[in-house]
Amino acid sequence: MRIVSVILLMAALWSCSHQNGFEKDSDSYNLAKKLSAKLEILNPDEDNVLATSDDFTVYASDVVPVIRLNFGKQADMLDKQPENQIARIIREFAVNAARDHYIMEKAAEKGIVITDADVDSIFNSFAARSGGEEAFKKRLAENLVDIDAFKKNIKKRETVNIFLKKLVEEETTVAPATLDSLKQLDYTASVRHILLKTQGMDSLQKLEVRKKMEGLLKRAKKGEDFAKLANKYSEDPGSNKKGGLYENFGRGQMVKPFEDAAFSVPIGGISDIVETAYGYHILKIEDRKKDTRPDQVIIDELKSQKGNQVVQKLFDEIKTEHNIVSVVE
Repeated sequence: MRIVSVILLMAALWSCSHQNGFEKDSDSYNLAKKLSAKLEILNPDEDNVLATSDDFTVYASDVVPVIRLNFGKQADMLDKQPENQIARIIREFAVNAARDHYIMEKAAEKGIVITDADVDSIFNSFAARSGGEEAFKKRLAENLVDIDAFKKNIKKRETVNIFLKKLVEEETTVAPATLDSLKQLDYTASVRHILLKTQGMDSLQKLEVRKKMEGLLKRAKKGEDFAKLANKYSEDPGSNKKGGLYENFGRGQMVKPFEDAAFSVPIGGISDIVETAYGYHILKIEDRKKDTRPDQVIIDELKSQKGNQVVQKLFDEIKTEHNIVSVVE
C-alpha cells in the first residue's frame, strides 16, 4: 500500500511540471473526456500520469491518440465497456508506451533509423492495398485517424519491429543436431479413446466412475472391439460417434496427460486409465507419424516459437530493469 502511495505521489509531482499535451476540443481531447466519465484518470483537463519508469513518464495525452489509431471510430464505443475493461486497455497501452520508449533507445544505439522517405513508402504501400492514396486517406478520415499521427506511428512501429526482428535473428539459430533430433520424434498421433466425465463430481462419485472405467479397460484389454466400446460408452461428443477416433493431432493440441499417453504407449497398445480435468480416459493407439515436412519449414516454425520467447523475455527484462509501473487501478 505504501509503495502505491509513493508512486502516486511521484506521479503527482511529475504532473505538476508537465505541460498538458491535449489540445482543447481536439479529437483526442474529446475522446479522453468521453472515457473519463468511466475512468476519471483520463480527464484531459488534467493530463494525468498513466505509467512511470525510472526516467520516462507516460501521460494520458500519450495514450489516448494511440487508442484512436488502434481502434479507429470504434474507440468512441469504449465508454460502453465496464470500467475494469477500460482500465485494462489503458494499462496495457500505457505500459507498452513506456516499454516502446526503451526499445526505441536500443534501436537508436543499434543505428536503426527510419527516414521520412521510408515512412512515405510504407504509407504508400498501405494506400496501394486500399484502392489508392485518396481512397486510403478517406478511409482514415472515416475512422477519425489523423494522417500525421498515422505516419508518426508508422515510424515508431517500424523502428520497433526492425529492432525486434534483428534481435530474433541473432538469438534464434537452429543447430543441425536439434533438427535431426526433432525429426526422430513422432510428430502426430492417431488414437481411439473412451471418456467418462467427472467434472463437478465429488470424490465418491468419481470413485464410481473409475470403477466403471476399470471394467471397460478390462474388456478392451481382453480384445473387445475398442471402437464399439467407444461408440456405446464414451461421453466425448467430439469422437464417440466415430469409434472414439482422433486422427493426426500434433503435440500441444491435447491436454498433457492425454498427449503423454498418445505419444508414449506403443502403437496398437491400450493405455491405463488417464485422468484429466474432463474425466477418465483410456486410449488405444492407432498410429503415429514422423515429421516429413521440408527442413526449412520445420526450422522456420522453430525460429518463430523461439522468437516469441525472445521477444517476451526482452519485454519482461525492460519492464523490470526500468521499473515500469502502471498507476491505473
